[in-house]
Amino acid sequence: MEMHLTPAELYILSLRSTKSKAGMKSLINNVVQYIDEDYSYDDYDWSKLTYADVLTVLSKLYEDQKTPNTINTYLSAIKGVTKQAWKAKMISMDQYLRICEIERVRGGSQDTGRSLSVDEINRMIDYCLSIPGPIAKRDGCLIALVYSAGLRREEAASLPLSAYSPSKKSLAILGKGNKQRINPLSNKVVDVVEAWRDARGRMAGPLFVRIHKGDRITLLPITDKTVYNIIVRRYKECGLARMTPQDLRRSFATHLLQNNEDLFVVQELMGHSLLETTKKYDQRGEKKKIVAAKALSLE
Repeated sequence: MEMHLTPAELYILSLRSTKSKAGMKSLINNVVQYIDEDYSYDDYDWSKLTYADVLTVLSKLYEDQKTPNTINTYLSAIKGVTKQAWKAKMISMDQYLRICEIERVRGGSQDTGRSLSVDEINRMIDYCLSIPGPIAKRDGCLIALVYSAGLRREEAASLPLSAYSPSKKSLAILGKGNKQRINPLSNKVVDVVEAWRDARGRMAGPLFVRIHKGDRITLLPITDKTVYNIIVRRYKECGLARMTPQDLRRSFATHLLQNNEDLFVVQELMGHSLLETTKKYDQRGEKKKIVAAKALSLE
């Protein structure tokens, strides 16, 4: 019996990397949620997708202050799904071409987030650890690892318990392109991870799991969207200035560079293929320029 896949499923299937497929599912699901919250990527009727729908999605991404690169990633995915819908004769050529003619967003790829202070990061972690129950311990551990291991959201969500090595005090991370990196952890972070591991239990499965009412711990993984929601919720509860989860990863890079760590080492720890990508995370700004200028002073 022939299995009928939706255009979104066909597009995801065309991707090579397992990591890319998982990330694209989440991204396309977000697209559908922007259009109609009652559906997900695999049950939405893609034959109804219109030029106006795509513009609506882009408008909402603007409102959410997404970067040009992020918006263009969404647009590329939408066009990929639209092409599959056209191939399946679900939409007309005119409908397909109108969507394909939507231009990419112009704008620099300069990273516009902020680098948090160590005090701000400790404030979030300590706040979580001061609250009884496994949910707060999980959230504190998540924040600690996203910062101290420089994790992407999808990397944090997909970590297995076995990625953490208590003996080596390190975390094994499977990043983009199935590239693995092993990042060391400080003693404080190890203590935070151990507190969550004691609450979670040592059963094999995801490191970060869903917790139901009554503090009932499951072995179901959280999503990258959950990672986002947890970090945003906790920074607001702590009364910190506006930030995004990406700012924790940005802070990781900036603090390493402030400590005079080699840029190539930072690149490796962040799992970047290109050194230019790592440079975009550097938030030392004017302070760095002043220090550099003083070092060249003839006085």
